[in-house]
Amino acid sequence: MTINNKPLVVIACATASGHTLPLLPHAAHLTKQGFEVSFISGPDFEKSIQKTGATFYPTENIYTAETLETLNAIPDGPARAIFDIKNNFINVTATRMKTLQTVLETLRETHPTREVVIVQELLYMGTWPYILGAPLPKGYDRFPRTIIYGTGSLLISSIDTAPFGPGLPPDSSEEGHARNAAMYGTMKEMNADLIDYANTVYAGLGATVKVTEPLFDFWTTGHGIMLQPCSPSVEYPRSDLSPKIRFIGGTPRREVDPSMALPSWWDELEANQQTASPKKVIFVTQGTFRIDYNELVIPTMQALADRDDVMVIGVLGVRNARLDGFEIPSNAKVVDYLLYDAVLPYVDVFVTNGGYGSFTHGIMNGVPMVMAGTGQDKAEVSMRVEWAGIGVNLRTDSPSQEAIREGVNKVLADPKYKARSLEIQRENEELDCAAALERYIMGAE
Repeated sequence: MTINNKPLVVIACATASGHTLPLLPHAAHLTKQGFEVSFISGPDFEKSIQKTGATFYPTENIYTAETLETLNAIPDGPARAIFDIKNNFINVTATRMKTLQTVLETLRETHPTREVVIVQELLYMGTWPYILGAPLPKGYDRFPRTIIYGTGSLLISSIDTAPFGPGLPPDSSEEGHARNAAMYGTMKEMNADLIDYANTVYAGLGATVKVTEPLFDFWTTGHGIMLQPCSPSVEYPRSDLSPKIRFIGGTPRREVDPSMALPSWWDELEANQQTASPKKVIFVTQGTFRIDYNELVIPTMQALADRDDVMVIGVLGVRNARLDGFEIPSNAKVVDYLLYDAVLPYVDVFVTNGGYGSFTHGIMNGVPMVMAGTGQDKAEVSMRVEWAGIGVNLRTDSPSQEAIREGVNKVLADPKYKARSLEIQRENEELDCAAALERYIMGAE
């Protein structure tokens, strides 16, 4: 009988697609390497998680229709940020903590002596009361070693960067330091409010120690190690970066299931690659969260409708979604849902609204991007694309057809964007994200 001495792994993710999907390739990799993986996320991901070989544990979805409606009614700005952080991050702590406790106690009953390692996606939130002194789950004399895994751009503050949100490039000059300090100064009152609110919630869950630093700094480095899934070349340099933060390369591409149903036009896409003068393939999507197709998908098709040398592929991001009332141009194809890693190897330019998942997919496939996003973290992601030289930043959620056309033409006309994208793709592949996470689970420092 073979004895498995590898740690038991608990992956815990916030329940939105962008926070769960990046961990699926890791779960699959770990189970193939002989790890026993327990995976916490929302009910929508049960089948996908089970396919990785992990054991699925459900936790309550963060975003309800009512919460989203209220959030979307608040204009972008401090009030919206405060509402979002309180309701969708801090207030879910009790539920996340209870789910995690159940999983940890179940594992301890089954495996009284095995080490447990938690991989907490940055915004899962369930570990913090324990780290701040709350009573431990039954069967534990210390809280399990925990690794934080990022699923967005780094949120940590720095003298070399402006506060997260407006999408300003880094500036480590004397003037830049002054700019950054002044901007952080304007946030002191908001940060104090959020810290007090979090401490009240955490104390109600048994915490005996208070948070004293800005919450995102605490959430990023409050455990031993934080893994950032990209190469340093696509994240801003910071002279004061915490040594707890490690760059491990982009989330690995998902394997394409040979039995996966493909759109009826897929043969045309493949055949295009074999012609002497293939059409340029432009892929456009708005992700799975912000899905007003009039913002980006439809304008992109309209902007390129007169191009006989172009094939536009639009993915709507939601099962069974349709573009009712819109006449799709002859050079465009539309599908409700499609695995990005299936289509991106055929793509010349990726037009997207700046979600971190799309950003990572573009990097790992070596595809230059045109970014059109400002809400949530999208201004920050879009600026990183511009700063790293792998695409064009349109600096708006709703670009005009002319702006989209100019952005796409700029990327197609200048080979530097493709060359830089391939260079950064190699950097990220060489870091080998999946192997890196495995090493840290096994105790690498």
